[in-house]
Amino acid sequence: MFLRVSTKASKVIGVIHYFTFLLWLLDPDYLKLWLEIFISPYERCLDVDFEKPPSRPEELPPVLTLLPDNILQVLRHQLLQCVQKASDGLEPEQQNLALLLLKFLIIICRNLANVEEIGTCSYINHIITMTTLYIQQLKVKTKEKELVDQSQAEEFVRHALAFCESLYDPYRNWRHGICR
Repeated sequence: MFLRVSTKASKVIGVIHYFTFLLWLLDPDYLKLWLEIFISPYERCLDVDFEKPPSRPEELPPVLTLLPDNILQVLRHQLLQCVQKASDGLEPEQQNLALLLLKFLIIICRNLANVEEIGTCSYINHIITMTTLYIQQLKVKTKEKELVDQSQAEEFVRHALAFCESLYDPYRNWRHGICR
């Protein structure tokens, strides 16, 4: 059963997110900080272990209207930059940002009121492109690449699958079926 956040608490959270977002406008490093702060209380929504039955988060993530204005456009722009840089190989900091953006989208989609808006944007195209690049990177078996830690690429791919699940099977019917 989902617990609903009170309207007053939602407004306070929205104001806090808005001011953090304004700080990000002054310094891009704050976007990463803002995402980390936002994601932290909703970490349980990021259920990427597909071998066990899905869990039900106790808290419902906020609806998009409670988030800072233009956050989706900013995140789409950042994700597009990550996609453009991914073909040349992302630096660890960029990989971390791409993963944070993906986690944010998964959390937002766990509130079913947000799924349609996220699903109609270009996020899925960017995520699929990056996932394809990561899978190709994981498939290459050169000695140089075998020495490099691939855990971040694997983690991104798992989260990309969870993002697709949140868009196309938000009730997790498929996962419930295979875990029986």
